[in-house]
Amino acid sequence: PTKAPVNAPIMCTLQATLAFPFDDPSDAPYYGYHACNMKVTEVGASSDDVCSYDSSYYETLPEWCTYENSDPDGDSAYIANLDDYYYPDVDILTSETIEIFNAAGRTFNVAMSHKFFDKDYYPDTPGFEDYLLAPVLKINNMSHGSQTALSADGWSHPVDIDTPTHIKNQNDEWEVNPDYQGDFVVTVACDD
Repeated sequence: PTKAPVNAPIMCTLQATLAFPFDDPSDAPYYGYHACNMKVTEVGASSDDVCSYDSSYYETLPEWCTYENSDPDGDSAYIANLDDYYYPDVDILTSETIEIFNAAGRTFNVAMSHKFFDKDYYPDTPGFEDYLLAPVLKINNMSHGSQTALSADGWSHPVDIDTPTHIKNQNDEWEVNPDYQGDFVVTVACDD
Protein backbone atom coordinates (compact mmCIF):
# COMPACT_ATOMS: atom_id res chain seq x y z
CA PRO A 1 0.00 0.00 0.00
CA THR A 2 1.08 3.52 -0.81
CA LYS A 3 0.76 6.30 1.72
CA ALA A 4 -1.39 9.23 0.77
CA PRO A 5 0.62 12.38 -0.01
CA VAL A 6 0.89 14.85 2.80
CA ASN A 7 -0.08 18.39 1.94
CA ALA A 8 2.76 20.46 3.33
CA PRO A 9 1.85 24.00 4.27
CA ILE A 10 2.91 26.65 1.79
CA MET A 11 5.66 28.81 3.23
CA CYS A 12 6.03 32.36 2.07
CA THR A 13 8.30 35.12 3.31
CA LEU A 14 8.46 38.31 1.25
CA GLN A 15 11.16 40.95 1.37
CA ALA A 16 10.44 44.43 -0.01
CA THR A 17 13.35 46.83 -0.44
CA LEU A 18 13.09 50.48 -1.46
CA ALA A 19 16.49 51.76 -2.58
CA PHE A 20 18.14 53.95 -5.17
CA PRO A 21 19.76 52.11 -8.10
CA PHE A 22 23.33 52.97 -7.09
CA ASP A 23 25.54 52.24 -4.09
CA ASP A 24 27.12 55.65 -3.60
CA PRO A 25 25.28 58.99 -3.66
CA SER A 26 28.08 60.42 -5.80
CA ASP A 27 27.04 57.95 -8.52
CA ALA A 28 23.63 59.63 -8.82
CA PRO A 29 23.09 61.35 -12.16
CA TYR A 30 21.82 64.53 -10.44
CA TYR A 31 22.54 66.62 -7.36
CA GLY A 32 19.88 67.30 -4.76
CA TYR A 33 17.60 65.64 -2.27
CA HIS A 34 14.93 62.98 -2.75
CA ALA A 35 13.02 60.86 -0.21
CA CYS A 36 10.31 58.21 -0.46
CA ASN A 37 8.59 56.04 2.15
CA MET A 38 7.40 52.46 1.89
CA LYS A 39 4.52 50.91 3.82
CA VAL A 40 2.85 47.51 3.69
CA THR A 41 -0.74 46.68 4.58
CA GLU A 42 -2.61 43.40 4.41
CA VAL A 43 -5.62 43.47 2.09
CA GLY A 44 -8.80 43.04 4.12
CA ALA A 45 -7.08 43.43 7.52
CA SER A 46 -7.43 46.17 10.10
CA SER A 47 -6.31 49.57 8.89
CA ASP A 48 -4.21 49.73 12.08
CA ASP A 49 -1.95 46.93 10.82
CA VAL A 50 0.61 48.98 8.90
CA CYS A 51 4.23 47.98 8.51
CA SER A 52 6.35 51.10 8.00
CA TYR A 53 8.93 53.38 9.60
CA ASP A 54 6.16 55.04 11.63
CA SER A 55 4.87 51.77 13.08
CA SER A 56 8.46 50.72 13.81
CA TYR A 57 9.21 54.04 15.53
CA TYR A 58 6.06 53.87 17.65
CA GLU A 59 6.61 50.14 18.34
CA THR A 60 3.29 49.16 16.76
CA LEU A 61 4.59 46.86 14.03
CA PRO A 62 2.19 44.03 13.16
CA GLU A 63 3.52 40.62 14.21
CA TRP A 64 3.77 39.59 10.55
CA CYS A 65 6.59 42.02 9.62
CA THR A 66 9.87 43.71 10.45
CA TYR A 67 11.13 47.13 9.32
CA GLU A 68 14.74 48.18 8.86
CA ASN A 69 16.44 51.25 7.49
CA SER A 70 20.06 51.09 6.32
CA ASP A 71 20.70 54.07 8.63
CA PRO A 72 19.52 53.48 12.22
CA ASP A 73 18.30 57.11 12.26
CA GLY A 74 16.76 56.93 8.77
CA ASP A 75 13.04 57.16 8.07
CA SER A 76 12.89 56.68 4.29
CA ALA A 77 14.81 55.79 1.17
CA TYR A 78 16.73 59.06 0.99
CA ILE A 79 19.50 60.65 -1.01
CA ALA A 80 21.40 63.85 -0.39
CA ASN A 81 23.93 64.36 -3.16
CA LEU A 82 25.87 67.62 -3.33
CA ASP A 83 29.01 68.58 -5.20
CA ASP A 84 31.85 66.91 -3.27
CA TYR A 85 34.23 69.76 -4.13
CA TYR A 86 32.16 72.25 -2.10
CA TYR A 87 30.43 69.84 0.32
CA PRO A 88 32.67 66.80 0.77
CA ASP A 89 30.97 65.22 3.79
CA VAL A 90 27.23 65.73 3.42
CA ASP A 91 26.19 63.00 0.98
CA ILE A 92 23.68 60.48 2.38
CA LEU A 93 22.09 57.38 0.86
CA THR A 94 19.60 55.22 2.77
CA SER A 95 17.19 52.41 1.94
CA GLU A 96 14.22 50.69 3.58
CA THR A 97 13.57 46.94 3.93
CA ILE A 98 10.37 45.29 5.12
CA GLU A 99 10.10 41.53 5.63
CA ILE A 100 6.67 39.91 5.66
CA PHE A 101 6.40 36.55 7.42
CA ASN A 102 3.72 33.85 7.14
CA ALA A 103 2.40 35.48 3.98
CA ALA A 104 1.05 32.27 2.41
CA GLY A 105 -2.57 32.60 1.37
CA ARG A 106 -2.57 36.32 2.10
CA THR A 107 -2.46 39.45 -0.06
CA PHE A 108 -0.46 42.59 0.70
CA ASN A 109 -0.27 46.10 -0.72
CA VAL A 110 3.24 47.51 -0.85
CA ALA A 111 2.92 51.27 -1.25
CA MET A 112 5.57 53.87 -2.00
CA SER A 113 5.03 57.59 -1.42
CA HIS A 114 7.27 60.51 -2.29
CA LYS A 115 8.06 62.83 0.62
CA PHE A 116 7.68 66.41 -0.54
CA PHE A 117 10.05 68.99 0.89
CA ASP A 118 9.02 72.63 1.44
CA LYS A 119 10.26 73.77 -1.94
CA ASP A 120 12.30 72.84 -4.99
CA TYR A 121 15.95 73.53 -4.12
CA TYR A 122 18.21 75.09 -6.76
CA PRO A 123 15.68 74.82 -9.61
CA ASP A 124 17.74 77.02 -11.93
CA THR A 125 21.05 75.23 -11.34
CA PRO A 126 21.90 72.69 -14.05
CA GLY A 127 22.40 69.22 -12.59
CA PHE A 128 20.01 69.74 -9.64
CA GLU A 129 17.10 67.85 -11.19
CA ASP A 130 16.65 65.78 -8.01
CA TYR A 131 12.99 65.14 -8.85
CA LEU A 132 14.33 62.62 -11.39
CA LEU A 133 16.01 60.52 -8.66
CA ALA A 134 13.30 57.95 -7.95
CA PRO A 135 14.13 54.91 -5.80
CA VAL A 136 13.25 51.40 -6.97
CA LEU A 137 10.98 48.97 -5.10
CA LYS A 138 12.06 45.35 -5.38
CA ILE A 139 10.09 42.49 -3.86
CA ASN A 140 11.62 39.04 -3.38
CA ASN A 141 10.00 35.75 -2.44
CA MET A 142 12.50 34.44 0.11
CA SER A 143 10.82 31.01 0.47
CA HIS A 144 10.66 29.72 -3.10
CA GLY A 145 13.63 28.09 -4.76
CA SER A 146 12.81 28.94 -8.37
CA GLN A 147 11.20 32.34 -7.85
CA THR A 148 13.06 35.14 -6.18
CA ALA A 149 12.46 38.61 -7.64
CA LEU A 150 8.84 39.32 -8.52
CA SER A 151 10.08 41.82 -11.12
CA ALA A 152 13.69 41.90 -12.31
CA ASP A 153 13.60 45.68 -12.77
CA GLY A 154 11.38 46.46 -9.79
CA TRP A 155 8.93 49.35 -9.70
CA SER A 156 9.37 53.09 -9.42
CA HIS A 157 7.23 56.17 -9.62
CA PRO A 158 7.38 57.90 -13.01
CA VAL A 159 9.69 60.86 -13.55
CA ASP A 160 9.71 63.44 -16.29
CA ILE A 161 12.27 66.19 -16.94
CA ASP A 162 9.36 68.62 -17.46
CA THR A 163 7.53 67.70 -14.21
CA PRO A 164 9.38 68.92 -11.10
CA THR A 165 8.11 68.19 -7.59
CA HIS A 166 7.19 71.84 -6.98
CA ILE A 167 5.90 74.81 -8.95
CA LYS A 168 5.49 78.48 -8.12
CA ASN A 169 1.94 79.68 -7.59
CA GLN A 170 0.49 83.09 -8.55
CA ASN A 171 2.00 84.56 -5.34
CA ASP A 172 5.47 83.33 -6.33
CA GLU A 173 5.41 80.75 -3.50
CA TRP A 174 6.40 77.11 -3.81
CA GLU A 175 3.66 74.48 -3.81
CA VAL A 176 3.56 70.78 -4.63
CA ASN A 177 3.15 70.19 -8.34
CA PRO A 178 -0.21 68.38 -8.79
CA ASP A 179 1.19 66.72 -11.95
CA TYR A 180 4.08 65.06 -10.09
CA GLN A 181 3.24 61.36 -9.68
CA GLY A 182 5.10 60.26 -6.56
CA ASP A 183 2.93 57.37 -5.31
CA PHE A 184 2.20 53.82 -6.43
CA VAL A 185 1.06 50.49 -4.99
CA VAL A 186 2.12 46.93 -5.86
CA THR A 187 -0.29 44.18 -4.75
CA VAL A 188 1.31 40.82 -3.94
CA ALA A 189 -0.57 37.55 -3.33
CA CYS A 190 1.46 34.68 -1.92
CA ASP A 191 0.00 31.34 -3.00
CA ASP A 192 1.11 28.10 -4.63
